[in-house]
Amino acid sequence: MAADTPIALRTDAGPLANAYHLARIARAAYSDDPALTHAPLWIGVPAVSTFRAPRVFGLAAANTEDVVVAFRGTHEDREWVEALAYGQTRWAAGRAHSGCAKLVEAAWTQLLAALYDTGAATRRLWLTGHSIGGAIALLAALRLEHEGFDVHAVTTFGTPAVMDRAAASGFTCRVTRVVNNEDIVPNISWPSLMDTYTHAGERILLTASGRVAAGHHADHLARRIDRAHSIGQGVLPAGPLHDHRIETYIEKLRHHAEP
Repeated sequence: MAADTPIALRTDAGPLANAYHLARIARAAYSDDPALTHAPLWIGVPAVSTFRAPRVFGLAAANTEDVVVAFRGTHEDREWVEALAYGQTRWAAGRAHSGCAKLVEAAWTQLLAALYDTGAATRRLWLTGHSIGGAIALLAALRLEHEGFDVHAVTTFGTPAVMDRAAASGFTCRVTRVVNNEDIVPNISWPSLMDTYTHAGERILLTASGRVAAGHHADHLARRIDRAHSIGQGVLPAGPLHDHRIETYIEKLRHHAEP
């Protein structure tokens, strides 16, 4: 499948097929002008609205049926260090990481304006993001649902857990989290004596070869099975930094996208 295949989200497609397209939109959020930098991405997409707040950048892309909101992650070590210092705060029906919650709060007015500009009230609403961007997407989606918005689905890539069990179980939309084989960010443990964190939704683990691990297999078993299947194919674990890149997610997901 060519890299410039137009975005084609489908309600009758499996989560992996949609994840491929959503990962490409999540990558576009890393550009300050995604409508121009990723021009092939927007074939058939008449509206792209960007929004920003301190340490937050996002975009809303719309066609006649869908609006996708994507949040940029971060490569700034300073922001990760600051995030580690926060505890939890009330969020919807539970609690969430205070640092990530503050990022959502900072961008909330701009996000609502982007949703209005792209006609989200009459279209299916999807949220996505990579790394911390995925965490922001999760918290934003939960708040949108809590305030009466009809969110269709949330898909994240390489995202840490940022909410407690009560909040994570509060979604009415489908939540899918895609995790690469050696990506360590989804397993980050926030330092806390009292707060607990859990992931929301269904996990899809992409092994080193790009296969999808069976859901009932533990991570280490899935990797051993994958290595056994890949003997002689030159497939080796690429390491945590490579596997955390959004480009690596896109390349692995490309094999699972439907034509």
